[in-house]
Amino acid sequence: MARLSSLPDGFDSPPMPTAKRRRTRPDWLVAYVFLAPIAAVFAAFIAYPLADGISTAFTDRAIAHAGNFVGLQNFVTLFHDPEFLRAAWNSLTLTTGVVTIKMVLGMASAVLLSQTMPCRGLIRSLAFLPWAVPGMIAALAWKWIFDEQSGVLQSLVLQLGLSDRPVYWLSDPHVAMFSIALAMIWQGLPFFTMMFLAALASIPSDLNEAAAIDGAGPIRRFFCITLPQMRGVIAVTAMLSAIWTFNSFHMVFVLTGGGPAGRTHILPTLAYEYGIAQSRLGMGSAVLVSVIPVFVILIVLLTGRMLRQDEA
Repeated sequence: MARLSSLPDGFDSPPMPTAKRRRTRPDWLVAYVFLAPIAAVFAAFIAYPLADGISTAFTDRAIAHAGNFVGLQNFVTLFHDPEFLRAAWNSLTLTTGVVTIKMVLGMASAVLLSQTMPCRGLIRSLAFLPWAVPGMIAALAWKWIFDEQSGVLQSLVLQLGLSDRPVYWLSDPHVAMFSIALAMIWQGLPFFTMMFLAALASIPSDLNEAAAIDGAGPIRRFFCITLPQMRGVIAVTAMLSAIWTFNSFHMVFVLTGGGPAGRTHILPTLAYEYGIAQSRLGMGSAVLVSVIPVFVILIVLLTGRMLRQDEA
């Protein structure tokens, strides 16, 4: 203090050295830099094909023909076309039936595989195996199984005496849709099992233990505790499976090609028939564009319901 007081009047001490401030880029700019590759891929492989398909649906475009704008004429023609109405009904019934059966069987298999048993890891691996098989390979395998001349299923039915005549699995209009549904269930069931197993593992064991102490049996615990805890997973799994089943082109195309006489056509195979086989790209695009509003409404309703559940 004595030295400071002895300084002459008017003396100013030099300023303290300060670190040079670095200029930083805005956070939003960094975010856009990282999102640019994803945005480019999305625009090239999703946004542009979708926009081109929607615009094509309003034209009479064909292969090697640019086409002209025809407005809603393609959609008017479709909704008066018996083949389109039958394909739409086939898509609806096939999707509803397959998803419902996969949900029930997937829940049952998930509950079973969650129990302690010998070789549980091996059994789980085998249960998930169909999900790892590529879709086209699975369709070709089922086509061999359903072969009406030398197929393994035909041989089993005749040798076991289940039928005294051959079963036309893929050429009988009343049986072909059931055959397609069976193949779809086989391939899609592991996805439900896997999702439900993960949901079961996330349920706190204290809830079931407390309910058991209060006297609730296994069935009541399942419906009062397990299912309510799995509502979000069930909804998401059902929505994804419905979209995949509805658009399962490869299974129907390989097994029946939409036959016999167009009785097993679903909307994706009908779009291929119109757009590629008959070279009517406008009609083929209109077939697929006609179902976009249905999926948009379904996704919006389901997403809104899930958000309300999370807020509650």
